[in-house]
Amino acid sequence: MASAKALVRVLDRETEVESGVRRPIRLTPDGYAGVAYAGSVYPLRRGDLIDLGGSSWELADCDRFLFAGAEVPYAPVAGEPLETASGFDVEWRVETNQYGHNVVFNASERVASSLVSALEDADLGVQRWDVSRRPADDGNFYDWFARLRFKGSQAEALALVGAVIAPPSSLTPAVRVTDPTTARLADAEARIEELLNQLYVATRKGDAGKRELAQLRHDLANAEASEHRYRESVALAERHHSDLQEQVALLREALGGMADTAELVKSLADAEELRELALAENSLLLERVRAAESEAAKCGARANDLAAQVDTLLGRVAELEALETERLRAATAQRPRRWGVIEFLPQAFSRLEFVLDAVDVIANLDSPASTMKALAEIDSGRTVGKVLSGLRGWFELTILATGVAGSERLGRIYYKPDGQRVLVSVHIEQDEKHQRHHIERLRAF
Repeated sequence: MASAKALVRVLDRETEVESGVRRPIRLTPDGYAGVAYAGSVYPLRRGDLIDLGGSSWELADCDRFLFAGAEVPYAPVAGEPLETASGFDVEWRVETNQYGHNVVFNASERVASSLVSALEDADLGVQRWDVSRRPADDGNFYDWFARLRFKGSQAEALALVGAVIAPPSSLTPAVRVTDPTTARLADAEARIEELLNQLYVATRKGDAGKRELAQLRHDLANAEASEHRYRESVALAERHHSDLQEQVALLREALGGMADTAELVKSLADAEELRELALAENSLLLERVRAAESEAAKCGARANDLAAQVDTLLGRVAELEALETERLRAATAQRPRRWGVIEFLPQAFSRLEFVLDAVDVIANLDSPASTMKALAEIDSGRTVGKVLSGLRGWFELTILATGVAGSERLGRIYYKPDGQRVLVSVHIEQDEKHQRHHIERLRAF
């Protein structure tokens, strides 16, 4: 999301130094607005003024920016008394899971910063706080979450947080029982993330193993071909030696013992030398054959291991598909389905073929106007949106209004022209990892 910006007048002890300086609005450690100028961050006062003669912060201490459209928390004028927090008028709850306690609440960024500071002052210890991007255990989307370092029970955490947000004069929300379906859904999502990581690592290892297996099989084929050639050479040398011996015998018989004995001896010696050379080469070839057979046995064992790993990966993929089906079933069960959409879509969009869970997503949109308009343009044959990177033939439209709390501008449409039809997937982004997984599922189409 883009940050808010302001045209700033720069003063030095009430004397104007520069005007019309465009700067993004940061949040200072005390929760007020500030802008960077000349290497420091100065508090932004009403009228979009900063004073170089006042206090300032280091850039590293002000690394958070105000969202565009949010109310600007202007810094008070020097000497003006600061507001004291006596509770916070916000919607909130405490959810507990295997990682600890989280405080989820709705508030502006200024109030959120003050609330987190109040929690830390109450010795609850905030490990991390940020924009909330997933539904809480009650199924609602909240603006912010703050993860506590507090290790007590949920009842104790609820009492301590309630003392900070709502003073004793205010009513403290009762502890809600966690919905078993929601708990199973959260566990399934955590398991899916873990299995996806394992699947990615195992897939990389499997690909490397397949390449290594192919290379080993190639080497084994070469070794077998070399062995065949070596055996043929040995057989040829033995036949040549046998022919020489027959020629010597014929010469002795023809000469009747009167031939030149020295020539006969020399021929026999040459034949014996050739035979010894052939036997020596045969010994070397046999060693290479034995080494090739040993390497082939190792390759076979490694191939069996890789086959077992592939079977394991296929089992994990089946488990992932089952968990994803359960997650989608549980997610769609939390909201009433508008069944009229199923009959409406084929009549309204004759060329569109909806894939994955597109129909369920459309049925649960609170503000489907922008989505329907985009689908009408796609159905008419217009090319809208932009090319989806990494997925050939697919296009995407982003920042579609959904009307769903916490995901108002996170609607997505992915479509792919396919002859006379157009494949369409409608999706609501929850987080980056969930989005990548959805896009990977589109590769099947």
